[in-house]
Amino acid sequence: MVRPILAGPSLPEVTMAPKDRLKELFRAPAPLTAMDRTTQEARQIVSEQTERRQELTASLRAARLAKEAADAAAPAKPPRKPKK
Repeated sequence: MVRPILAGPSLPEVTMAPKDRLKELFRAPAPLTAMDRTTQEARQIVSEQTERRQELTASLRAARLAKEAADAAAPAKPPRKPKK
């Protein structure tokens, strides 16, 4: 005859770890070194310069295209006669 287990050693209750415990599981990121900060600043400066250069190129291209369109619409000057 098999007896049912009515009382016995209780099992530990399984719960999810709170987020605070998970923070201890991973290392904190290392602070930025002087070289990292310099690299970050240099990349920012280069990207700003690239953006300005692209804006200037776009505006100069638009001005050139407008000038070429105006020159094409104007009648061409007759060629000069060579001097003798």
